Amino acid sequence: MKKIVVNFLTIVLIFSASLFPVKAAESVKSLKVGITKDENGLNPYTYVTGYPGLDLVTLLYDSLFHLDAENKPIPWLVEKHSVSDDGLTYEFTLHKDVKWHDGKPLTANDVKFTIEYFGKYPKSRFTNPLKSIASVNVKDDTTFSLVLSKAEPNFMIQPLADLPILPEHVWSKIDKPDDETNALGSGPYILEEHKSGQYYKMKANKDYFKGTPPIEEIIFPIIEDTTAMLNALQSGEIDAISSSISPELVNQFESNADLKVARGPGYSTTLFQINAEKYPMTEKAFRQAIDFAIDKQSLVDTVLLGFAEVGSPGFIHPSSATHNGNLKPVFDAEKAKQILDEAGFKDKDGDGFREDQQGKKIDLTTLVYSNSPIRIRTAELVSEALNKVGIKNTVKAMDATTVDSLMWPDFDVSKGRDFDLGLWSWSNTMQLFPDRMVELFHSDPAVGSVNIGGYKNSDFDEMADKLKNTYNEAERNEIIKEIQSFVAEEAPLVTLYYQEIVNAYNPKVYDGFVFQVGKGIINKLSFVGGQKPAAAPGTSGSGADVKSVADGTDTEKNNTGLYVFLGVGVLLVIGFILLRKKRKSTPKDDFDF
Repeated sequence: MKKIVVNFLTIVLIFSASLFPVKAAESVKSLKVGITKDENGLNPYTYVTGYPGLDLVTLLYDSLFHLDAENKPIPWLVEKHSVSDDGLTYEFTLHKDVKWHDGKPLTANDVKFTIEYFGKYPKSRFTNPLKSIASVNVKDDTTFSLVLSKAEPNFMIQPLADLPILPEHVWSKIDKPDDETNALGSGPYILEEHKSGQYYKMKANKDYFKGTPPIEEIIFPIIEDTTAMLNALQSGEIDAISSSISPELVNQFESNADLKVARGPGYSTTLFQINAEKYPMTEKAFRQAIDFAIDKQSLVDTVLLGFAEVGSPGFIHPSSATHNGNLKPVFDAEKAKQILDEAGFKDKDGDGFREDQQGKKIDLTTLVYSNSPIRIRTAELVSEALNKVGIKNTVKAMDATTVDSLMWPDFDVSKGRDFDLGLWSWSNTMQLFPDRMVELFHSDPAVGSVNIGGYKNSDFDEMADKLKNTYNEAERNEIIKEIQSFVAEEAPLVTLYYQEIVNAYNPKVYDGFVFQVGKGIINKLSFVGGQKPAAAPGTSGSGADVKSVADGTDTEKNNTGLYVFLGVGVLLVIGFILLRKKRKSTPKDDFDF
């Protein structure tokens, strides 16, 4: 009888094992992700770009909240929180087990210090959103409150889901943050090495409060040439790329069986930046003529092969709930010529190019990054369009650092600018909430912290101040739409397109990427554990199962458990019937339970 029982249990175990697929938690020894430029020191004061620079910073530092795959703020360092009915008082409780990379505990005092430090040593992106905080009240190591001077509708997004928390015991000794090289944070990864112009190397923070990260080591090789980066991915030298695949190569990568492609909407905004404080760009009519001269749909069709959405003249992405749907992109070369003629910009010497209102020749230069073929081609087509309406213009491709230094010296708009026109792009964070338009166009550099065109208009400033002091959602939306109309009319810049994101990676090395809308797969969510598989927005080809964030439990895992339960139950019933039959001819004491 024992033999029968043993055989039966063996069958049950084998069947159960078949229902429980053995799949260890994904752990990758090393992952190589190509990036296009050196991001300097990876701390909140020294990084360069919003993407992927700031995303690398977030691997090293944590914020109180974090944006999920749909860009909604979710608690991160914060375990519990509450907001008063008037929107002025925020109560927080931090996770108890958070540690800095050097093993010291992260406390509420570090949060208070961070807020005060960014006030003392401004960094526009992080400092400006903190100005509404009237007081920080620390109750103990894990609980504190923030009291605002006035309610801020986007406070959960910025600063709470944006501000990297600094360790007081490190930064309290630093009085020149722009020169600082340390990158000690509390994030899921620790910066192990940075070789300037070559690579960054990070190792997993095994004591991370959200669990050990799934990748033991991440290397970010710096490959400035886009073609070289794509070749490196296809040859297996790197495992993923931070940049989007060129439209003409999408089919090639989608048909590559060794790679996965993830596609989705892009919120990064490519625009034609105008230096609005330099004549003749100071003239509204001249800027309007530039806008009418450029065929944005043709750029999308020709340069992006349709992998983009035409830019709205009001800057805000058409998918935004606050987008002004009455605004349509303009293109009319004859209208552009008419505007220029009526404003006094005429070709007086018959050379095909217009002189300014004083009769002096106009000869403008458009700056563009030399490492971006798409931007270069866009700049060339825009330049051709301007030449056709009589605005003499040439394209000058330069390395990114040089272009940045001319258009945005030291990333501080108060230091002025030295350019005519430029092909520029803002990362997806500029589209996360519409209030950031204030930062783009406000005359005061302390408020218009990314107003790299130096645009000044008291009417805009008045609308921006009104928005800041309006809390009713319906009223705010009306003001935001008015601002978009104003921007479309004034044309301080020309929004060209929002390029679709097309990422590629090697799933054999790592297949835990999370597609964040408007950004892509290279983001913090991709490099922490506990994410739920889901298709990315608009994924296609072999990349249809990239991952997305979920707050709930893993459905697939739960279903597996249910199948096992049912399967084992069926076997037990069958076994019981067989044993009952056997029991008729077997002495009772032969059972050994």
